[in-house]
Amino acid sequence: MSEEKRAVRLKIESRMTDPEGQVHTMKNARRGTLKAVGSEIEIEYDDEQDGEKAHILLTVAKDRARMRRMGMMSGELRFLPGQRVGGTYVSMYGEIPVAVDTRRVALETDERGGRMMLDYDVYVAGDKTSATLMEVTWRP
Repeated sequence: MSEEKRAVRLKIESRMTDPEGQVHTMKNARRGTLKAVGSEIEIEYDDEQDGEKAHILLTVAKDRARMRRMGMMSGELRFLPGQRVGGTYVSMYGEIPVAVDTRRVALETDERGGRMMLDYDVYVAGDKTSATLMEVTWRP
């Protein structure tokens, strides 16, 4: 895969289970760009949820990932299996402490596209808010 950005079609699915056991599923189709940088893949796309627009930069390698979100709520999450990694989201209401405890990062690619998967728990201000499974697939 070259280091040039190329246009891709994305399918983004997230399944979040809250502490009470309620499951919330989101499925979105987006257009974005993909670029290989060394052993990492960078995926960029624009997202919109509940009327809020954001630009997402997702960097994935076989054993780690990072998601940067830039919009009304901006921040960065780092996914390292077996570790709880803290961060901060900045919103119009101030800073919100967020952490992710990652169980698994997976990356598969072939000549037709690829798939990445993140399996993690989200903590806001120290309280677990969800167990999340996020999968992103891409095709040219």
